[in-house]
Amino acid sequence: MARVTRTVIVPSVMLTKKKYEILRELEEMYKLMVMELVEYGFRHGIKPFTGLKKHMYRMLRDKYLQLPSHYVHTACQDAATRIKSFMELKKRGKAFTEKPIVRKVSIWLDDHLWKPLGYTAIIVATHRGWIVVELQPHKLYWRYINSGWKLRTQPKLKLDHEERRIYVYFVFEKDVEEYKPRGWLAVDVNENNVTVLVDGKAYKLITMLRKTVERYHEHRRRLQEKLCIQINGKKYPLYTLWRRKMSCLRERDRKTDWRRKVAVAIVKTAESLGYGIIVEKLPKRASEKMINGVRNSELRHRIYQAAFRGIVKAIRDVAEKYGVPVVEVDPKYTSQTCPLCGFRPMTRNAGRVMVCPKCGFSHDRDVIACTNLLMHLVDDRPMPLGGKPMNPHPEVAVIPMRVWAEANPLEVTLKETKLTGMTL
Repeated sequence: MARVTRTVIVPSVMLTKKKYEILRELEEMYKLMVMELVEYGFRHGIKPFTGLKKHMYRMLRDKYLQLPSHYVHTACQDAATRIKSFMELKKRGKAFTEKPIVRKVSIWLDDHLWKPLGYTAIIVATHRGWIVVELQPHKLYWRYINSGWKLRTQPKLKLDHEERRIYVYFVFEKDVEEYKPRGWLAVDVNENNVTVLVDGKAYKLITMLRKTVERYHEHRRRLQEKLCIQINGKKYPLYTLWRRKMSCLRERDRKTDWRRKVAVAIVKTAESLGYGIIVEKLPKRASEKMINGVRNSELRHRIYQAAFRGIVKAIRDVAEKYGVPVVEVDPKYTSQTCPLCGFRPMTRNAGRVMVCPKCGFSHDRDVIACTNLLMHLVDDRPMPLGGKPMNPHPEVAVIPMRVWAEANPLEVTLKETKLTGMTL
């Protein structure tokens, strides 16, 4: 039995001028507290929440008498998290400053600082008493409310000064029991597709990520050339305006969306069959290690933007929610080893088709990788997969993005849609 947590962001209605001023003042005082705690904790090497509270609680409590005392408690938790995160980044050489800097804050609440009023409003304790904030619940919020998820008692508030509203970060939790799989399906992640092998059938979910990355890269380059000023004969880009223009394109949101939809389709397939999922075991910062030795700047950029580890993480997150077991297998040489005789390396015939010089076996490179991932799990023996013998020449169905984006199980997709078969 594992406890799964998910965060859902729910906006409020537009606040009245009085409520907005109260929450703005509350945010300013909370930010000052967090800044003092971070400064003191980093200077004295205090990372635990209990240590910060021990040294700073009485001083902050006397300084901010108008605030409920539990805001000091939650500010200590916030500051301790920031200090630990900065120390970890500094240890890895990824810190850009000498000490942690507090730029933006979200107000942390505990069960003494807020109360729910049904499901469409909350009441928040402030320095001017309790105020009621009405929410604008959306479909995802109601889905968690109505499907057995429990609401934690420690949400966060983030104030939006432009729209004059707040965003409430609710945390839901649920106990999910992982079932024992009857078989396994293997997943191979590539730049332009995600290949799934299940019951002797291979599905290539076409993502066209390469074209997306190249298109955004070219658009980004044109914006950089356009949005710049010339000083003493040199061009300097206007980064603030450029970032605002690029954020309107929602590049990150679109990539995250297709990764999650791919993950949902794969997990639903495994759940409907009672199978587990085999994925590649990718190291941390896998993209940085993959571009070592690659001199082509365009290829380096595409590899880094592909974020292969991101799709594996998305599969694990969705599988955790449905109780589907996930196993990671070392992907080393899986696309170069013959699954029949074990010869390596296989030679490329045309495109992504690989041919074994020893036994003559040939098939798609991605399907070979999935087969070898499956065989690695069963100790390199062609064991039955879900009660069916392993097929050395699985059928391959190419599924375009407009089809798998509906996030249905793959068998349902095949029945409802006429797909393109791959001939080798």
